[in-house]
Amino acid sequence: MPGERPEGCCVNHTSRQGHPHSHLQTSAGTRSHTPGLHDDAGCSSQVYNPDNKTCCAGRLSNRVLGKNLCCGTTPYGVEDRGVLCCNQTLHRGVEAGHQCSPGGHLYLPSREIVCESRVHLNNLGKHCCGEETYDPQDEICCSGHKHRRLGNMSCCGGKAYNPSSGQMKCCADTLYNLQVQDRLSEDAQCCGNILMEAGSTCCSAPGLDLLYPTQLGFTCCGHRYPNSSLWSCCAGVLHPRTERNTTSMNMIPGLLRILPLGDLKTEKLCDNKVLLGTVESVSVKKKTRSIVMVNVMSMQASRGHVNALPSPHYLTLPDHCSSPELVPGNTYLWVKTRHFSDTINVISDLSDHPSPLHSILSRCSK
Repeated sequence: MPGERPEGCCVNHTSRQGHPHSHLQTSAGTRSHTPGLHDDAGCSSQVYNPDNKTCCAGRLSNRVLGKNLCCGTTPYGVEDRGVLCCNQTLHRGVEAGHQCSPGGHLYLPSREIVCESRVHLNNLGKHCCGEETYDPQDEICCSGHKHRRLGNMSCCGGKAYNPSSGQMKCCADTLYNLQVQDRLSEDAQCCGNILMEAGSTCCSAPGLDLLYPTQLGFTCCGHRYPNSSLWSCCAGVLHPRTERNTTSMNMIPGLLRILPLGDLKTEKLCDNKVLLGTVESVSVKKKTRSIVMVNVMSMQASRGHVNALPSPHYLTLPDHCSSPELVPGNTYLWVKTRHFSDTINVISDLSDHPSPLHSILSRCSK
């Protein structure tokens, strides 16, 4: 109509939904515009008339009545028969019942199963393991690799092993054969993904484990291994020693170390009272450390005792400096001594266990 300002539309190329803009207004000022033509940057900045052209993902096609949807660079219509758009690829001649997998692969659910990028015949009871299928009754899937299930099998990275045999040790998804190394499983300990050898010391901080040759007079402070005559340590933080602070901070840095669950001796884990909970916050009160935890359970696994405690639950460690750094949001296991039920002598971080309670009970039920 006379006096109206011509408008165009910045279009979403898959839905063709957009918002109007003035043909005469740009971020740089004003410009002239040919009536009936629309400038759409999504079509490689080509000038086109949407009445007779369709733009799909930067490609112009002749407009066909009813084909107002885009699949990649191809226009199609919602009423087109035998077509299905999967991951911006238009499939034609598709039989009824076909679907797109989450990865964009065309398949027929009644006859097929999609494992990552591969389509397999859907044998009843089969599941995906990586790109292959497997039978969970006879096989175990470990990080995309299937193995024959023999007894009480568990995964260690992409490998399977029987933890109750005492012949293998899993260190952060790396599997070690203890028979080859002439080691006992109860004595073997991990430092990250490394199996520790005699004469070595593991120093740990959240997300970092470092192995050092054991030296007289050196002790852990978080992931560091300093000379304790030169450095004092408080909760994983180093402080140079002076005459004034030689007694003000812990003389035995890193006394309480966070251990992997697999390094805890079975009797200590299963026979003692333990707490399992998620750290919500940590604060320091004089020389003690105050910890607020949620979702806390108290248990003595060997007796089958598991109790949920009220949330929040408060825990106090008597010496802040000798305690390791704790990460709010992580789930920890706190092992209490047998005779002094309020004293914590072992902490284990179970945040990387999908089900910490199951991990504990499965260890204690062997």
